[in-house]
Amino acid sequence: MIEPLHNALVDVTELLKARQFPYAVIGGLAVSLRGEPRVTADVDLVLGITIDAAIDLIPSLKGTSLEPLFSGVEEVVQRAFILPLRHRPSGVNVDLAIGLSGFERQALARAEAMNIAGHDVMVATAEDLLIMKLIAGRPRDQQDIEGIIAAQGRRLDWDYCHQTAQALGTAIDQDLVSQVEKLRSECGEAD
Repeated sequence: MIEPLHNALVDVTELLKARQFPYAVIGGLAVSLRGEPRVTADVDLVLGITIDAAIDLIPSLKGTSLEPLFSGVEEVVQRAFILPLRHRPSGVNVDLAIGLSGFERQALARAEAMNIAGHDVMVATAEDLLIMKLIAGRPRDQQDIEGIIAAQGRRLDWDYCHQTAQALGTAIDQDLVSQVEKLRSECGEAD
């Protein structure tokens, strides 16, 4: 991991730990840790806090290495459920997604500690990242899914992916199950 990303990741996770906020690294950085390494320019995390707690965090950032990405960020938190920050020393953007859905809370509960250059950091599981990437559905997300499957191989819990895709797909009215089963079949893990 390049030094600016590492420094931003350490600083933000130490801040969240100090406030006892549940978190998990997601996005490109998590995919690089759980799948095949890839280039990413920012740090993405999901937090198990309320919108009010996220807004309350903003003024407490003074004197830390993190700052709001722009003024008036409170409105973004309330509308988009994300707190965009910048790591001052490195210039790396840090996006804190407010995990309000049942799936996000489940992903937080399942996150696992990984030691990254001497720091324990909570990272979303490969299965939860795979589901997140299916939902996002961009070309980059498809490449990330392929990287996760290539790196994880038979360690992937396809039954969990199927069950989660079924419940989440119903909630968001998207057919995730057939996508999961297609991926499962393609990697030779069909029932």
